Amino acid sequence: MVKKYLILALLLLNSIYAFADFWDSPKINIVYSQNREYMLKIYPIKFPDNCGSYKYQRQLKKGLADTVIVPPHAILYHILNSDTVEIWNKPLINLWSPADAIVANDGKSVITINDWGSRGYQHTLVIYGEDGELIEDFKLEDISPFPLEQYPRSITSIYWSGLWQNGNVGYLDNDRIEIYFRNRKGEEQKRIFNIKTRVFE
Repeated sequence: MVKKYLILALLLLNSIYAFADFWDSPKINIVYSQNREYMLKIYPIKFPDNCGSYKYQRQLKKGLADTVIVPPHAILYHILNSDTVEIWNKPLINLWSPADAIVANDGKSVITINDWGSRGYQHTLVIYGEDGELIEDFKLEDISPFPLEQYPRSITSIYWSGLWQNGNVGYLDNDRIEIYFRNRKGEEQKRIFNIKTRVFE
């Protein structure tokens, strides 16, 4: 009994700076470039219908169930007057879906921000190029000007740009993005990444 309470006390001490959060199931997300000329449609991972049901499990054992899992993917469109033209359709490297995304005004790059269900770990900032090819895949530790322990945390996430935000990332122009960081003390820093040269300025 004493051991049980000791473990509980240690868990509470370890979570002084951590708090609970809740993630709903990811949905299809539509993001526009600032000039509204490009539209990115993000599809989260898709499991077979009713895959958690008892009926599905019975069908699975009999080899009759659909077992196809469709990984997350995105389609970039160019909006020309009343026409919508598909530019690329590519898989994303996130497990479930990105939490957020932005699109360059010339459509030549797309940035996804954070993993759905886990901000500030893998795939904190992912850059896709003109044909949807992967250019960069940054973890928070790769880009942060602050030590990771200085950020607020929840059970699932590191809040590197302030609480409850997916990440303050924006295009300065078609080739450069500005990334905003804010630690637990309220200290702020910004970094600029050049997509063309692939270096921080």
